[in-house]
Amino acid sequence: MRMRKEFDVVVVGGGTAGAIAAIAAARTGARTLVVEQYGTIGGVLTLGQSLLGAADNEGYVALGGIGGELFERLAAIDGGTRTSIDSLLGSITGQDPEALKLTLLDMAAEAGVNFLLHSFVVDVLKDGDRICAVTVANKAGLEIIPGRTFVDCSGDADLVARAGGRFTKGRPLDSATQPVSAIFRLGSVDVAATLDYLEANPHDICDAEGFSGSKHTIEHLRSTPAAQIVGFNALISQARAAGEWDVPVEWLTIYTLPGRSEVGINATRVHGIDGTDPDDLTRAEIETQRQVAQVTRFLRKYVPGFERARLLASSYQVGIRETRHIEGNYTLTADDVLAGSDFEDQIGRGAYPLDIHDVKPGTLVMNRNVEGTGITYYSLPRSYGIPVRCLIPVGIENLVVAGRSISATHEAAGSIRGQAVCMVTGHAAGTLAALATAGDEAPAAVGIDTLQATLRDQGAIVDLDPRRRVMPVR
Repeated sequence: MRMRKEFDVVVVGGGTAGAIAAIAAARTGARTLVVEQYGTIGGVLTLGQSLLGAADNEGYVALGGIGGELFERLAAIDGGTRTSIDSLLGSITGQDPEALKLTLLDMAAEAGVNFLLHSFVVDVLKDGDRICAVTVANKAGLEIIPGRTFVDCSGDADLVARAGGRFTKGRPLDSATQPVSAIFRLGSVDVAATLDYLEANPHDICDAEGFSGSKHTIEHLRSTPAAQIVGFNALISQARAAGEWDVPVEWLTIYTLPGRSEVGINATRVHGIDGTDPDDLTRAEIETQRQVAQVTRFLRKYVPGFERARLLASSYQVGIRETRHIEGNYTLTADDVLAGSDFEDQIGRGAYPLDIHDVKPGTLVMNRNVEGTGITYYSLPRSYGIPVRCLIPVGIENLVVAGRSISATHEAAGSIRGQAVCMVTGHAAGTLAALATAGDEAPAAVGIDTLQATLRDQGAIVDLDPRRRVMPVR
C-alpha cells in the first residue's frame, strides 16, 4: 500500500464547501491537499442552478471572502450576475457552471492547492482522539495519506463516521431525510416566449404556497438578471391528468441567465433515500434519470418556449439534501436561523432560506401538514451567525467539518445546506485548520479572536455589515 507524504491540511471532498476550504487553507499558509472522488472541484455548485442566499431579504451581503471573490470573478468574465433581491426566494445570483468550474480550478491552483482527484476516502488511521492519516481508494489501489489537520467536506460527515465520531441522521422522529433531486440543463430554449406565456397566464406563476415570500410578478421576472422561474402548476396538472406526469412535485423551477438559451431545471424528486446507502443511491440515480426524460418531454409538449429544447447535461450525481449531522459543541436550531441570531464565536453568516422539501407524504414539517409534493420555505429577513462550535465534532481532536453536515437540527439544516452557506463554512474551516496546524494545536484551541481577525482580513463577513448591501432591482 502506497504511503504519500504528509500534508499540513487534508480536505476530504472538493465540492462546494471543500473547494473553498482547500483554497482558504492554502492561502493561510498550509500545505494543502484536497481529495475528491470526481474529476473536478465545485460539486453541486457546478450543476447550473442559481446561487441563493448570498444576501438576506434586506439586501445585506452574507457571502464574502473566497466565495464572494469567486462570483466577482465570474461576473467579470460574463460567467455570472450580480446578486439581486428576490421577493419569493430571498436573493439570487446567476452563474455559468462551466465558467465556474474553470474559475474555481484557477483559484485553487493560484493558491497552491494540491489535488488528488478520482479518489475516495475509505478509512482513517487514528492515535487516540487524533486522526493520523486517511486511506483512499483509486485506480492505483489503496493509498495512505498522513496529515496534521483534516477537514471533512464530504457532505455526509464520512470522515467523522469512519473516525467513530457522533452524529445523527435526518430528523429525530424517524431519521427521515429531505428527498433527493437531479438538476439538468436544456438548450435551445426561448425564455422570452416562456415569460410571454406566464404574462398571459399569471395563475401559472407559483402561488407561494409554503413560501414566506410573495409571489413573483411578471415584471420582476423580466427585470431580474438570472431570474428563477417557479411555477407551471396548471400545466403540470394537465399532464398528470393525461398520464404524462408522475413526478411527486406540483411545480418546477427554471434557472436562467441573461441573453442565454440554456437553462437549468429543478423538477425531480425521490423520497426515502439514504444518501449514505449505495443501494439507495443507485435506485435514486435510475429514478431521477427516468424523471429527467419525463420532465423534458413535458416541457417540450406543454410549455411555450421549450418546443425545440434539447438535453445538454444531466447531473454527475443525484443531489443529496441531507444525511448525517455531526454532534458539535453547539447545535444550530431553526429558531437561531429565523431570528437572525448572533454568537460571540461566529465565523460567518448564513442567508440561505430555511428550505425543507417535503420529507414524505402525510407528515408534519415546521408544524405544517405536507403531502410530499411541496416545500416549506422561509426566506430570511436577517442573516444569522454560525458558531465555530458547529464546525468542530465532539471527540475528534484534529478534525473540522464544513458544508451541510455541520452541527445543526434537521430543520436548521434546511438553511446550512445552501451553497452560499457551504462556502462560508468551507472558508472558515479551511482557515481554522491552517491556523491550528501552524500553532501545533487542536482547532478547538485556536483563539476565536485570532480566527475572526484572520477571516476578516481575508474578506469574510463575520458580522452583519451595513456598508455591504444589495439594492433591489427596480
